[in-house]
Amino acid sequence: MTRHAWLVTCLAAGALVAGSAPASAQVAVAPVVTGMPWFAGGGYGYYGGGTAAGNYFMGLAQVIRAEGQYNAMTAQGMVSYEEARSKYIDNVNRWTQAYFQMREANDAYQRQKFARTKHSRETLAMVAASDVPLRLSSYDLDPISGKINWPAPLLEAQYDGVRSDLDQLFATRATTSQTGTSAPIHEDIRQLRDALRSNIETMPANDYIAARKFLDSLDYSIVQPAR
Repeated sequence: MTRHAWLVTCLAAGALVAGSAPASAQVAVAPVVTGMPWFAGGGYGYYGGGTAAGNYFMGLAQVIRAEGQYNAMTAQGMVSYEEARSKYIDNVNRWTQAYFQMREANDAYQRQKFARTKHSRETLAMVAASDVPLRLSSYDLDPISGKINWPAPLLEAQYDGVRSDLDQLFATRATTSQTGTSAPIHEDIRQLRDALRSNIETMPANDYIAARKFLDSLDYSIVQPAR
C-alpha cells in the first residue's frame, strides 16, 4: 500500500469513528485559551481543545503536512542535483574542447618549427664549414718568427706557464726544421682551454668567446698556417 493510499484509509477510518461515536463517549479536554502561542503549553504547535476524534484529525493533518514538506524538499534536492550534474557535464565538455585545441596548436607549432629548421644539403654543408676555426692572420701569428700576439684575456698571470711554453714551441717550429712540436702544442692549448673554462663564471662573455676562438684558431694553425 502506498503512503497516499494509507493516509486516505486513515482519514476514512477516523471519520467513521468520529461519526459513530456516541456523545457520551467523547472525551472532554481542558479548554485552551485562543491565541496563546505554541510554547505556552510546552507542546509543538497549537492544537486547541476538543474531542479525541478532533485531536486525531489534527494530528493526521500534521502528518500530511510533514509528508508534503518532505516531498517538496525531495523535489528541490533533485533539481539541485540535476543542475550540478549539468554544470559538471558542461565543464567536462569545455575541458575536452580546450585540450584538443591546445593539442592542435602544439602540432601546428611543431610543424612550423620543423619547416624553419629544415635545410638543404648545401645549407648544412655551409653550416658545417662555418664551424671550422678561422685562420689566424700574420699579425696574430707571425709565420716567420712564430711570435704570437695574445688577446688580452689570455695575458692573465694564471696562464703564464702554458702561454710561455707555447711561445717557445711556435718559435722553434717557425725558425728551425725541428719536428715533433705538434703534439706538445695541442696539449698546451687543451690545458689553456680547460683553465679558461674554469673561469667562465667570472669572465665577461665577450672576453671568454674571443679567447676561446683564438685558441681554436691557434690549434688549427698547425694544419693551416697563418695567412
